[in-house]
Amino acid sequence: MPKKGRVPPVVRPGPRRPSTRWAEERRSERLLVGLGAAVVLVAAIIAVFGYYQTQIRPKGETVLKVGERSFSLGYMEERLRYDIRNGAAIYSADPMGAPDRLVEEIAGEELIRRGAPEKGVDLSEGAIDAEIRKQENVPSNADRNAFAAAYREAVRSSGLSTDAYRDVIAADLAEAAVRTTFEEQAPKTAEQVRFRIILVATEDEAKAALDRLRNGEDFAVVAQQVSQHAASRDKGGEQDWLPRGVLEPALDNALFSLEIGQISDVITGESALFIVQVEERQADRETTPEQQSLLASTAMQEWLNQLRERHGVTITLDNDKRGSILEVLQSESGGGQQGG
Repeated sequence: MPKKGRVPPVVRPGPRRPSTRWAEERRSERLLVGLGAAVVLVAAIIAVFGYYQTQIRPKGETVLKVGERSFSLGYMEERLRYDIRNGAAIYSADPMGAPDRLVEEIAGEELIRRGAPEKGVDLSEGAIDAEIRKQENVPSNADRNAFAAAYREAVRSSGLSTDAYRDVIAADLAEAAVRTTFEEQAPKTAEQVRFRIILVATEDEAKAALDRLRNGEDFAVVAQQVSQHAASRDKGGEQDWLPRGVLEPALDNALFSLEIGQISDVITGESALFIVQVEERQADRETTPEQQSLLASTAMQEWLNQLRERHGVTITLDNDKRGSILEVLQSESGGGQQGG
């Protein structure tokens, strides 16, 4: 039999290759699509980064540091909203000064919380829970579920985080207890002075008033005509008994060193200029409840100053942070207070 020849392989025609021009166009289209997607992605990243940089990151920046604890801009804004919604009026009189006042307020609260235990004040978690029960009218014998429900609602309605809410409760508890301690310790007798006072704003006004007094004019008449001390002006500058230590240092030092009837030189105070005349002084006069409250406040402020030096307080409140806080104030106050 004849040998069979080898069957040649079947060559199937392959797919028709596109023309070079068409392939180049396709590649260009894909490149353009990819480039467009990349541009959109980069734009989105830039937008997100910009939002983070302008809206999110600043909220986490430190505004206040007391000891090792830091308070962010976001915390300050949160507290300002809470304070305004709970009737705080301390920011309305001077809206532009609100950021500094807010930061100082929170610094004072933190210092009191830190110093309260040395005054015998219990600020444990249990004590704070007990204060929350008291403020939310939850009976002490109510079960934990009732307390938990009231607690969650109190935090929710406050608009604060749980930690910030507990800060507020602890500050309320600490300040009330510490103030009571200082009031109980206020002296029942003290060195006191009764005097007349003229308060003016400028050196020219002070010099003119002092010249009139040196030339023999009656202190009461000059006080009625030129003094800006509203509480005493209509009484000829007459000021009732005050104990040593409740007035600013320069004024206090003058009043307790002048001779009876002597008129002082111009006294430069912290925010005004004074001229005083001592009318009477007693070394051991009984203090009234109002005077005891003044003495307690003075002693408490001195204690806070000592705590401030001991723990250290650092404030980093630049114009951008002030502006952010003022925006919150304007928003929460109905937009009408910044112009005041």
